[in-house]
Amino acid sequence: MEFNLLEELTQLSDPTNDYSNFPDLESSDQQEINQLLNQVVDAVSNDSSAITEQDTFDTFRGLIKSADAHSSSTLSKLLDSLISGFQAEIEATSRENNPTDHTAYRSHRKALEMYAFLLQWFVTAAEKLAGAGKDAAVGPTAKGKQKKAAGKKGKKDEFDFLEVIPDILAVMTKALRTLRTERIWQTTAERDTFVANCFMKPTTLFSESEQYMKLPDIKLGVFRVICLAAKNHGQALNTQMTVMQNLQYTEHLSEPMAELCTILAKEFDYSQLGEEVLREIADKQFSAQDTKGPRSFSKFLIKLADISPRVVLKQIVVLQRHLDSESYPMRNAIIEVIGLLIRELSIAPAGDQEPEVIKRQLEGFFELLFDRFLDLNSYVRAKVAAVLKQTCDLPTKFPKLRTKLTELTIRSLSDKSSQVRKNCISLVTKLILTHPYGRMHGGELGMEEWRVRYDELVKELAPLDLVSVEEAEALARARELMGDEDEEGEGLEKVAEEEEEDVKPVVEKEGEEKEEEEEEDGAGSETDEESRPKLSKKDREKKKARRSEGMDLASADRDKILASVDQDTLTRLRLTKKYYADAIVFIEQLDRASEVISDLVASTVKSEVLEAMEFFRVAHQYKLESAEIGVKKMLHLIWAKDDAVTGEDGKELKGVRSKLIDVYTQLYIEEVPDLSDADQVKRVAKNVIELTREATLAELISLEALLGVMMSKGVIQDEVIAKLWQVYSTTKDIPRFQRRGAIIILGMFAAPKPEVVADQVETLLKIGLGPHGKADLVLCKYTCVALSRVAGSVKKVKGSLEDMSVRLPMDSPVFTRLQDMILHPSTNKEWFSMAEQAINTIYTLGDQPDALCSSILRQMSNRVFAPADADDENGSDDEAVPAEVDNDDTATPSASSLMPPMTPGLPPQTPSRNAPWTMPPQTPGRAPHIPVFGNAFDLSQLIFVAGHCAIKQLVHLELVERDIKRRKAEEDAKTGSKKKGQDELDQVAGSVEDEIGDMIGVAKEKELLYGEDSLLSVFGPMAATIVSQPKLYRNSMLKTAATLALSKFMCVSARFCEEHLMLLFRIFETTTEDAVRSNIVIALGDIAVCFSTIMDENSDRLYAGLHDKNITVKKNTLMVLTHLILNGMIKVKGQLGEMAKCLEDEDKRISDLAHLFFTELSTKEKAIYNNLPDIISHLSSGTAPVDEETFAKSMKFIFTFIDKKREAEAIVEKLCQRFQMATEPRQWRDIAFCLSLLPFNSEIAVKKLVEALPLYQDKLHEETVFKRFQEILNKAKNNKVTKDESVLKEFEDALEEHRQKGAEDQDMQRKMAKSKKKGAKASKVRVRQSKRRQQSTPPSSPE
Repeated sequence: MEFNLLEELTQLSDPTNDYSNFPDLESSDQQEINQLLNQVVDAVSNDSSAITEQDTFDTFRGLIKSADAHSSSTLSKLLDSLISGFQAEIEATSRENNPTDHTAYRSHRKALEMYAFLLQWFVTAAEKLAGAGKDAAVGPTAKGKQKKAAGKKGKKDEFDFLEVIPDILAVMTKALRTLRTERIWQTTAERDTFVANCFMKPTTLFSESEQYMKLPDIKLGVFRVICLAAKNHGQALNTQMTVMQNLQYTEHLSEPMAELCTILAKEFDYSQLGEEVLREIADKQFSAQDTKGPRSFSKFLIKLADISPRVVLKQIVVLQRHLDSESYPMRNAIIEVIGLLIRELSIAPAGDQEPEVIKRQLEGFFELLFDRFLDLNSYVRAKVAAVLKQTCDLPTKFPKLRTKLTELTIRSLSDKSSQVRKNCISLVTKLILTHPYGRMHGGELGMEEWRVRYDELVKELAPLDLVSVEEAEALARARELMGDEDEEGEGLEKVAEEEEEDVKPVVEKEGEEKEEEEEEDGAGSETDEESRPKLSKKDREKKKARRSEGMDLASADRDKILASVDQDTLTRLRLTKKYYADAIVFIEQLDRASEVISDLVASTVKSEVLEAMEFFRVAHQYKLESAEIGVKKMLHLIWAKDDAVTGEDGKELKGVRSKLIDVYTQLYIEEVPDLSDADQVKRVAKNVIELTREATLAELISLEALLGVMMSKGVIQDEVIAKLWQVYSTTKDIPRFQRRGAIIILGMFAAPKPEVVADQVETLLKIGLGPHGKADLVLCKYTCVALSRVAGSVKKVKGSLEDMSVRLPMDSPVFTRLQDMILHPSTNKEWFSMAEQAINTIYTLGDQPDALCSSILRQMSNRVFAPADADDENGSDDEAVPAEVDNDDTATPSASSLMPPMTPGLPPQTPSRNAPWTMPPQTPGRAPHIPVFGNAFDLSQLIFVAGHCAIKQLVHLELVERDIKRRKAEEDAKTGSKKKGQDELDQVAGSVEDEIGDMIGVAKEKELLYGEDSLLSVFGPMAATIVSQPKLYRNSMLKTAATLALSKFMCVSARFCEEHLMLLFRIFETTTEDAVRSNIVIALGDIAVCFSTIMDENSDRLYAGLHDKNITVKKNTLMVLTHLILNGMIKVKGQLGEMAKCLEDEDKRISDLAHLFFTELSTKEKAIYNNLPDIISHLSSGTAPVDEETFAKSMKFIFTFIDKKREAEAIVEKLCQRFQMATEPRQWRDIAFCLSLLPFNSEIAVKKLVEALPLYQDKLHEETVFKRFQEILNKAKNNKVTKDESVLKEFEDALEEHRQKGAEDQDMQRKMAKSKKKGAKASKVRVRQSKRRQQSTPPSSPE
């Protein structure tokens, strides 16, 4: 039988071939098929060469051709027969392996080709059959019961090709490993036909299936077949092409191809193929638009560098070309490859390479990575940081490179990409965790400790670190050659001094200082050379002799000192000094990094915030002093929404709040090993007290929220609370901040758990409201805060009538102590905050707080307005009070200044006895018109308490109203439901609850400040009088207290507010006191909330605070306006432009607040869109327009919120209409810039712009305006908004035409103006000439 493998393969691949030369078994029944199969199986099993018989081969071909019609058992039997026959033929061939007898070996060629051909055909047919089965499973379900039953039967009898693939690959591997194909097939073409088509093609078919390549047996079998074919059977080039094609078109094979190259190199000792593939990849070009190809090749390179780094290392020089590739995935891949090579060179043994060579290689790789920090693509910059982070875990620490790495990382912390910043924060954290300065002293990074160690070592080395004789001689020769003889001695001293002085911490500073010194020295040497007389030969010889004597003395001193010190010891000390200096440099770098990262704590990117928190946790644990700033700043994150985020690796990360609680728990609460339980409690108590030291009000509020959450979760132990009470109540003389901190923390713990302080009320009265409190008003203030927690802190539900707070009877000793503390004489400025908290506590705990506050006000009034003799009598009592000494607080000046004369505005008559206020009686013998003087500080205290009582009484009345309604609701519940029709009657006539509300409203409006028996009715006019006469009442504290009290009175009554609102605005505009203006701004915000109708008429004047010179006033104004506008308290009437001016404020806090305001305002429907014209007018042409650069930055931010097509289309029309009214070129430029910020992504927007051409055609001669319209035109072209491109072309031509025409008109106007100017000048000359002629005319003329 004749058999040509190439012809058979060609016919097999021809879709038109009908295979008519062998029997068709598709129509045969199963019995006949089984009979034929048994015959060929028996024939092959008896003799493997039987395949060469025509009938046997044709039967096999017929069975494979009709494979889709056979059962799974038939196909399995057919495959087993082929595999067993092929194996038998391979073994028979190997037995003929006589080197001298080629004929016997070649005689098996035909049988081998037939088996290989049939096996290849079977693989192709079975793969099609398996694919058809998958399609049938995925496709739509057949209709009808019969088809469903047939489907189930077919599925049951389906041939499982997946299980037999390893057997097929095994026989192929055996064939390629056993056969010597070069002896059987004499020509390369014949051998390639056999190996490439019958072995490589099936393996390629297997590898294209991602499902197959996930199975280890199949993947390893494919690799072995390809490796054997490449190495032993001349298929290296074919394999290389296959690898490149797989990388180009089959993404899931990128990593398997790297494994293939590794197996070739390691198991088959054939690394040439991997190297050739790498060289071919190095020569490829990737465009920025191509994404699939670079991604696949990058995976291949990374995987190959990971599992076979030495192969990649040989070709890294050519692969480095891709660092400049347009495709950023390829740049990322090379960066990651370099990182893996650094790992390989650092961990693997050196082998034949010299250590110095490896060191240079590593330095070169690091420099390549450092350069990529400046890559244009943020993904590449982020990848560099991630790769360098991995290198920090290597055992080799690279101390010199780490310094540069830290510096570059700190620079990249300010990158515009959040992903880069996040990775750089993580890198800095890893640099701390892996720093090499922990071998000698434990690894902590406290700057002070390292400085002390360094200074001590410098002192120890000072007598030993002398300049050597050789260095001195070399320096002398250099000086002599340069002719700089006078500076030789100075040079020696300078070298010695440089050895002794401290190492400069920053490398850049060293370079700058040295350059400056060299410039100064150079200038000095030039002047010295000019002025220095030339020395004779004899003088020069004398100087040489003196130099040699000095060197001999230096040598003698050095030898004497070093004789007592071992050389190894000296070397060790010098290395230790360098070690300390590097550690100090590293700590200073971390300090600079902390400043930047502390700003990133407030970032809006949560993953970045989480990394910043982790950095400060690690830095704090390493005792880095600058970490305290970030740890405190983290406190404010307790207000963040605790949403979990997903990291770049797909893992879910903790929310910000959860992370904050974990960080603070680890830093301050978690137990430290090797400490007893008592010491653990002391440590935790000390830590939480330290958190309150020098904390701002905002930090204390955030700390309270944090500790409240931790308390609720059971993180705080009862032993810690007991220890804090022990610190608070101790009789020992301890620093004030400790006792204060203890009660602050206890008050915070009591917010979610009131029993913390409810069980210790006596202790609070004894310490905080006793002698300790009188001596320390801050301690008293926080004691009042803690005491108020006894009432409980259950949040009031809006509309709910329930009241869970605890009230105490007014005869409780608590109120007696609080009254005593308020009335206790004091000149400390902390008295005001203490009194405020004491009054808050009275109203929080008291059952009838107004009665006690009335008594307090009476007593304070008597003290302020008592007659002079009474003051003198009481003076002895005042002197008996021990003076307050507070080292922590700045004491205010003694209130020895006198109060100006009382004005007639105060009520002269004495109210009735029942009234809560009584004026002091007139002193006998004193005329009514004599001025009355008093203590300004006492009056400040009185007016402050009165104002705060007013505002607290207002709140108290609201609670009374709710309590009455609650009781009424309880009575209704007891008596049963209302009668039928009662609801309708209530709707018409009003319910009892409405009457209660009206009654309380009348009390608030008329009784508090205008009632005949009202105590506060006296203090309202008093505060207004003091505020309205600043020239008489000059005391700063008095004016501040009176303004604050007046503001609180105005929040109580609408009538009082309306009467004094203009006074408050006048003070706001005229006062020079920053504190007064700041208080008034906040008060105006409260007034707007209470009486919005009154404030609406004068809301314009509130915006004046945005132009205040004081930063605090400006910030408070912005915050108040933000609150009022966003909550709809006041109506915006075109004043948003004033808010927009704050977007580019010099102060970052104000700028950030303005950005936040507009961001929140954009969430309200059309809020920015409706006010956009007013904003543009204010910024561009208002009373105080901003410069063009500020205008551009502000509008660029605001236009980001115009993201709806309809809004953008309407704005196009509005902006074009503004061109008609604009008269200045500056306004034209601003309008054109605003137009260029719009997206122009709709046909309507472009149409409106084109139609409005007559409105701005005469402005196009302005260069900037025309440039903006060109940008708009390009944007419209790129967006392809119009189907007809001729519209944009005509518009472009019209723009150019009108620009040229406008330019010509401008030239004409300039020429006309110039000619008019010349004509006017010529007429003046003619007039002057005529006057001269008239003057020169003789008078004899009869005319």
